[in-house]
Amino acid sequence: MRSGGLVVQGVSKVLKGKTILQGVDIHVNPGEVVLLKGPNGSGKSTLVHLISGVYRLEEGDIWVDGISLKKEPRRAKAAVTTTFQETLFDPLSSPLQALYMHTRFYGARWSYEQVRHTLEEFGVTEPTRPIFQLSGGTKKKVELLKARLVETPIYILDEPFAGLDESSRKQTEELVHTRKRQGKAVLLVSHEPGRLDFVDRTVHMEAGRIVPVVLEKEVPEMLVEAIVKGWKEEHRAELAGCAGLQLLEVQTMEPTDQEIEDLLKSLGLDKLGKSVQVIQVGGNVAQDILKQLGGAAQTVSVQQSSLLRTRLKLAGEISLAQVTQWLEEHGLEVLEVRQV
Repeated sequence: MRSGGLVVQGVSKVLKGKTILQGVDIHVNPGEVVLLKGPNGSGKSTLVHLISGVYRLEEGDIWVDGISLKKEPRRAKAAVTTTFQETLFDPLSSPLQALYMHTRFYGARWSYEQVRHTLEEFGVTEPTRPIFQLSGGTKKKVELLKARLVETPIYILDEPFAGLDESSRKQTEELVHTRKRQGKAVLLVSHEPGRLDFVDRTVHMEAGRIVPVVLEKEVPEMLVEAIVKGWKEEHRAELAGCAGLQLLEVQTMEPTDQEIEDLLKSLGLDKLGKSVQVIQVGGNVAQDILKQLGGAAQTVSVQQSSLLRTRLKLAGEISLAQVTQWLEEHGLEVLEVRQV
């Protein structure tokens, strides 16, 4: 039997005839935070799915708090809390339902109202709305709350900061600090540039293998895609004055039914609409709104059209957290930020 913490030894994985992991060895001691870094496609998320028991372990073994995942999979899985890059919760369930049932599975004693309060405290303002209707950033918050509500010896956090606003990022960093102080083993998986002061060691993965640690360079230039609400043309000039950040493309996204309904509501119209005239709005957007109104139209102000989503493509020597912070400081509602 291995000692406490997380030990990954000789783990390999083949998916659909392709070798994803090859002889991976990693250890995380109790009270230690280890950062697993690597480019997209290097095998990081596959390893996360193996440790958490989503994928079947075939070659090598993983010891979770001294329990062999190969020999005692149920006990080993119960000793790990994993927050995935993409949530595995039922998309039809609400955050409140999903997290309450999750805490019950792990034997945590949280009441329905306590879970609701924790969600709202973390910025999830619609805890009863179906998960599939939530923004990417809100889904990420729901996923991260598993690590706050459930106490286990091991925590695996896969891309925990992607898409978070600055306030949620700080709460997540404090959560990692707390689990570290409690003597938990934390494996943090990320390809986000920059350094994290609570990380004890960094492990690099490339092409499914652990490779020697290399000295980190300055934050490299990367391409970023951000989905925001509240975009105005004035933001172009403001972005031009942001050192290290370049705006490449601005695209108004096709509105969802909910966005059309919200926009109509801001005009004092119901779903049936009234006989009015549209004189200012993007072409595709106008067509969708007119279709919903059955041919009626209305003047749409800049403030009203800002209810719609805008996709921004940016480049620069800046982290995802810094992009999020800058956009929010300039009055934009950030729905999602990711590297492309």
